[in-house]
Amino acid sequence: MITSEEEIRYWLALTALPNIGIQRLLKTANACNVTLSQLWQVEATTLESIGWKSAQVACLIEPHPYTRKCIQWLAGDSNRAIITYQCKAYPEQLKQIAQAPLLLFTEGNYALLSKAQLAVVGSRAPTYNGLANTKRLVTEVLAQSDLVITSGLALGVDAQSHTAALNFDSGFCQSTTLNNRTIGVLGNGIDVVYPKRHAQLYQQIRQNGLLVSEFPPGVMPSPKLFPRRNRIISGLSLGTLVTEARIKSGSLITAKYALEQGREVFAMPSNINNKQAEGCHWLIKQGAKLTENAQDIFDELPKSLLKTAQKQQAEKKPKQNLATTGLLDNVAIGSNHIDANSCAGRDELDDSSLVLQAVDFDVTSIDVIAMRTGQSISTLFVQLLEYELRGFVTSTSEGYLKLRD
Repeated sequence: MITSEEEIRYWLALTALPNIGIQRLLKTANACNVTLSQLWQVEATTLESIGWKSAQVACLIEPHPYTRKCIQWLAGDSNRAIITYQCKAYPEQLKQIAQAPLLLFTEGNYALLSKAQLAVVGSRAPTYNGLANTKRLVTEVLAQSDLVITSGLALGVDAQSHTAALNFDSGFCQSTTLNNRTIGVLGNGIDVVYPKRHAQLYQQIRQNGLLVSEFPPGVMPSPKLFPRRNRIISGLSLGTLVTEARIKSGSLITAKYALEQGREVFAMPSNINNKQAEGCHWLIKQGAKLTENAQDIFDELPKSLLKTAQKQQAEKKPKQNLATTGLLDNVAIGSNHIDANSCAGRDELDDSSLVLQAVDFDVTSIDVIAMRTGQSISTLFVQLLEYELRGFVTSTSEGYLKLRD
């Protein structure tokens, strides 16, 4: 870790070098027989002789606008750290990707970075079943292995993944003490909460897991930053699970990075009429592992990750499909869609949108819809009739069936 103002300024300067990435920096350091932290000692003429421009050389010694903010942020809490590419705490898994970040700003238990991780990502506006299946699968994975759950702290599936990991205990129920087996990777400065409705979740992960960002404190969310976050999510992980995703979504960008990085990709199937699952079905067609339960994931990962009891029972225990119902954590069922090209939108759903999200592409009884939404049956009948007239749902003798989103 780095702590001095000069070290922080220098490493920030490395990240700001125009048109020079990590691979070229490593080649330059090797050619000059120095480490990355010693490049500033190399003569300007030497750097220019191996292809550096004068502006790039000058950047090494220029002040960086975020230096002072980093110093102040670091001094604010003992659980904060700035981890460089050269630090022992820098995760080896992440070093293997082509564009590994030079710096990681962390808050929480940074020892989690060295643990085996599974990335879980998906729609920001998932169906009820998508959320329920995400929770159940994350719980299975944590119960049967030593994996850490890594995600992007976005609305929907990401939040459900983090919450399921925080509330996990070996009894398959919510624990009174939050668990620490989750990592939230941010697409903005480490001190910026986005989306704002996740302020509590942000604090829970900060206190009981780990927050990670390659961006200095104070950097605000921007569409161009989210794909950079996604490469870190997949880069930290042995595999990436997509539970629900549209064709055009940031989750598929994460899956693409995982494939490029030589990592496993898992996708959960759903009803063919579920627009939120089109991306998962496309991934399966492209060769992603169709995933119904935790064992489908363990089949592709090192057996050493399994806990002792699961190792002994792995060959004996039959696979079980994910349940499609169950008590969900306090995570919004639906939310506005934010992909790699957008980072603005509503923070709250209106009641009618919540009702539509509560209806499945399989028949859903009015009692189940009432339980999911917390609304009275008389109120639901009015809203469901409106959706039926608009062609979003249809009624049957057993309940309601979603026709389209």
